[in-house]
Amino acid sequence: MRNTLNARSSAVMNDLRVYAGAFQAYAQEHGDWPPGGGAPGAFPPGMEGYLNQTNWGRPTPIGGYYQFTTQSPQGGGRYAAVIVIASSGGNQVSSDFIQLSDIDRKLDDGNLTTGNFFLGFRNYPVFVLEH
Repeated sequence: MRNTLNARSSAVMNDLRVYAGAFQAYAQEHGDWPPGGGAPGAFPPGMEGYLNQTNWGRPTPIGGYYQFTTQSPQGGGRYAAVIVIASSGGNQVSSDFIQLSDIDRKLDDGNLTTGNFFLGFRNYPVFVLEH
């Protein structure tokens, strides 16, 4: 059980690092973030070349799909750029607090209500790229 938890946490953390790098490269080359707000799992406009060799369009290791949003209201704040792990169709994001806390502890501050990885709208995990 612990091995499965660690493997999922590591996979999500790796995905988020790869995606953060891709979005930051886009922003550096184009002077701004790509448009956000597309459907979970859909490539944001202009990001195909940055994300096409990744798992972006597949279900995440903890269920749901990755989704990029800009000017995103989350947890009482508004963030310039975030990656959300959102449920879509029958593919639901895990609500396993132990799993989500493990990711947060390894990636951020260990608190799912603060930092750059937290539970936002609908308790979906949110990873902040820019405040």
